[in-house]
Amino acid sequence: MRPRFYNLYLVCTLKFKQSLLPIFCLSLLLLSSCQKDITLNIPPSEEQIVVEGHIETGQPPYVILTKTSDYYSTFYLDSLSNLFVHDAVIQVSDGIQTITLPELSLDTLGAVVSVYLGLDMVGEVGKTYTLTIQTEGKTLTAVTTIPEVVPLDSIWYEQNAVSYNDTLVRLICRYSDPPQLGQYVRYFTQVNNEGYFPGLNSVFEDAVINGTTFDFPLDRGINRNDSTSYENFGLFKKGDTITVKWAGIDKPHFEYWRTEEFELGGQGSPFSSPVIVQSNINGGLGIWGGYSSSFISLVVPK
Repeated sequence: MRPRFYNLYLVCTLKFKQSLLPIFCLSLLLLSSCQKDITLNIPPSEEQIVVEGHIETGQPPYVILTKTSDYYSTFYLDSLSNLFVHDAVIQVSDGIQTITLPELSLDTLGAVVSVYLGLDMVGEVGKTYTLTIQTEGKTLTAVTTIPEVVPLDSIWYEQNAVSYNDTLVRLICRYSDPPQLGQYVRYFTQVNNEGYFPGLNSVFEDAVINGTTFDFPLDRGINRNDSTSYENFGLFKKGDTITVKWAGIDKPHFEYWRTEEFELGGQGSPFSSPVIVQSNINGGLGIWGGYSSSFISLVVPK
């Protein structure tokens, strides 16, 4: 025979469950009422002029001029040509000479690319270059300086200890920073004859390492149009001929690439913080930057 309190237990349990039933039904009702389709009407962003212009030691200045496109617009390769700004008046001055950059059109990758190129001037160390753009009733200006670059002391390779692929090597560099604070550098790598590509984080400053000599690994530059496996990221292969382009830049030029690469690195992550890319273009977006470049090469034996 069951104890008397067992029946009491059953009664209490039943009453408790019955008391929860209205609460459960109310919760379902509230949750179902919260489900509602929301349509956001996001207005199109204001169209702006984007500048990509550089001048390098021994090289003529060039400028690529485009317009921003709406963030949610569908992009096709044949629509690339429509983003370029044509018939702009673009001038570059070094304080003594002023030249006008004529527009050239290049048919590449199935689209017509517009470039403004001035062959009557080449970049020189220590000079300041002022860019002036007049287009569509607007005037854009920017200033950049070509500082003297402090080249790398030496480069060598080491067998990569992390990868299981023994054909991969890591590039190591030695750099002696001068005692004067304020060195800014951007680097590129070339493998064989593939062209120069910047690293994923391609800019450095000497705020922490000022006046010291140190060794550090240097990642292979990234061609963002090609896929790179995680195993091969930043590494080189035996048999590669490696050239490092080590370029001095001024602080505004450094800040542009620092913030631009940080912003690119956070794309696709829901936890990334918004970043304002620090342009030096007055009246537009983008960069007008000078480079003072040095080169150093290495052949990795097979």
